[in-house]
Amino acid sequence: MNFNGCGQVMARYNNWQNQVLLDLCDQIDDVARKQDRGMFFGSIHATLNHILYIDQRILTLLNGDNPGAFTPEIILADDFATLRRLRLETDAAIETIATIDAPSWQDKTRTLADVTGKIRDVPLQVFFLQMFNHQTHHRSQITSELHKMGFDYGVTGMPFTPDMPI
Repeated sequence: MNFNGCGQVMARYNNWQNQVLLDLCDQIDDVARKQDRGMFFGSIHATLNHILYIDQRILTLLNGDNPGAFTPEIILADDFATLRRLRLETDAAIETIATIDAPSWQDKTRTLADVTGKIRDVPLQVFFLQMFNHQTHHRSQITSELHKMGFDYGVTGMPFTPDMPI
């Protein structure tokens, strides 16, 4: 399987897992979603916003635009209905970009400074992969909180993704 095939698999899996997460979060009220639970971003709602924010930044970068200054605790959607709609739209955009045979960004880099100040050129393909890694990291924080609340997240194995495009 080539890079594009892997990207399509990741995008489909990502979409499925986000749907499961949103459906579970829809079963709790706004107060419970916004309650500070000591998570990295405080609440489930803020963490969902952070995931969405990073995805949109990476998509902006992959589309050849500048995502602007990084603001880690930005809230893109204060209400769950808007957040859910934006998540669905963003997941559709991720699936679309994953299906491009020869994306314009595949051989490009972005110059960044790491936390120590070291400058490096990072291939945009790494950002594409980081998008999925970042989501998985923060989804696990949310699913841990949902588990504490008595919710079963269910199957998370990539081979069990419905309608896997392989």
